[in-house]
Amino acid sequence: MEFLNELNLEDDVKKVLSEKLQSEFQSKLESETSGLKNKVDELLAEKKKVQQEREEARSRAKAEAEEKAKAENDYKQLFESQKQESDTLKQKLEELNTNIKRQKIGTEAAKLAARLTKDAQKAQLLQQQISQRLTLVDDEIRVADESGQLTVSTLDELATSIKTVYPFLVDGSQAQGGGAARGQGGADGQQKQMSRADFDAMNNGKRAEFIKSGGKIFDE
Repeated sequence: MEFLNELNLEDDVKKVLSEKLQSEFQSKLESETSGLKNKVDELLAEKKKVQQEREEARSRAKAEAEEKAKAENDYKQLFESQKQESDTLKQKLEELNTNIKRQKIGTEAAKLAARLTKDAQKAQLLQQQISQRLTLVDDEIRVADESGQLTVSTLDELATSIKTVYPFLVDGSQAQGGGAARGQGGADGQQKQMSRADFDAMNNGKRAEFIKSGGKIFDE
């Protein structure tokens, strides 16, 4: 952890603290990644259950509606009843698919962010940016460009691109622009603090500019 170098501590103490922090961060990352995987498995199981319920409900509704339609000779009611039930279950299934897609993309983005930095806050910011460049096609993670169009790029190529666009968030690349950020200190110091709510409301470009300038985010 680079901030340890700024502390007045013995080298062996710094080394112990660094190893401990890295171990805790890795343990936390593995725990969160495992939690995301469990959530995906849970959503997949729920999706299968909903699909089965959908088929059972469709068969049951069809049988009941056909019997009633035959008695009342009301085929219009049969059609409308089936359509309403099908639309409701279809909407629920689409919501589950969306949640599964979001969880899978979030898991992959978290893994890639962890490869680029060991800093928890930077990893969170990188995960947000990486997630916007990933999509799920035929249950496979694919890389998209900034406009959302599919590309043939690999995850490694995306990592290289992220290093170029956000060097200040990647371990070993912070030297670029770091001095300029410190050189702006003094009078505008208060402008370098922003609540997380205001930060989340900005677009990606302004977020990157704020962080690159040495801005700090605080929780309200």
